[in-house]
Amino acid sequence: MKRVIFILMLAVLTGCSIGKDYVVKIGNDKIDRGEFMVYLIEQKKNFEQQGGSDIWLADFDGVSAEEVAKQNAVNSILMVKTAVKEAPSLNIAIEEADKALIDEQTDSLLAEFTPEQLSEYELSRDKIYGIMEEGILQQKVYSYVTDSYVINEEEFAEYLAQYNEENKSEFTDYVVKEIFLQADTSGTENLDKIRAAYEDISKGADFDSVLARVSPKGNKDSFTLDPSLYTENTLDKIYSLKKGQCTLSEDTDGYHIFKVIDVVDKSSEALQKQIRENYINEKKQEIYQAQNESWAGNTEITKNDAVWNEIHIE
Repeated sequence: MKRVIFILMLAVLTGCSIGKDYVVKIGNDKIDRGEFMVYLIEQKKNFEQQGGSDIWLADFDGVSAEEVAKQNAVNSILMVKTAVKEAPSLNIAIEEADKALIDEQTDSLLAEFTPEQLSEYELSRDKIYGIMEEGILQQKVYSYVTDSYVINEEEFAEYLAQYNEENKSEFTDYVVKEIFLQADTSGTENLDKIRAAYEDISKGADFDSVLARVSPKGNKDSFTLDPSLYTENTLDKIYSLKKGQCTLSEDTDGYHIFKVIDVVDKSSEALQKQIRENYINEKKQEIYQAQNESWAGNTEITKNDAVWNEIHIE
């Protein structure tokens, strides 16, 4: 399924300008600017991975992408802090075997800050190490909560069928021929012509003969459909066809008659395996988020507006 960015409202943020020693207070934990920026950098990566660098020009229901990223950073911190507090009761702790990974993550993140930023945010290697350590603890708590999950095969079959229907271009190549006329700028000359041509084809006229007559300079060869070139409405019409069938589509750019020459299945065992893994991960995340929210309860979250409003994604 298409990947989308969600505004995760795990807790209510209340604004209150009190001092400049922290960005947000989560329960009794005051999150200073350095720690907050570590989480915000991860949000920056996630956003740009999904929407490119232009994502910061977008907004989500009137909320800027930057503000969504900052709020998501708070939500991530809440989940980590909650897991860390629950870890002792679950007999979960950092072990010697975890330290090499924490060192690696610490050095990798440390390299993403300039010396000036490290000074500005009062970030040291030890502090970043502690943040990475908490992240590893959360991962261990996540595994504890979700490792017992067993996939419901019947529910997955329904999910897979819906996924296949909504993402046909991932599994199927449509080889088509096309009759295309430019959209009319005035009058209905081309629209009338394409509709008449479609009626002729529907009554049994040879597609290639109609193509040669209606669009003599058009492409006579079949080609593999590129979904990025057509509207969702047009794609839905094509995807509903079987081999040999035709459809008429009227788009803003012009008028199309498509004939499906072949439908090529390109699904693979690797692709099916990936979809299954994604489904399992989604279910585990749902289970973990519900458990984490239960643990967090009504944890109070308070923004320090004086600092919050000064933080921007570079």
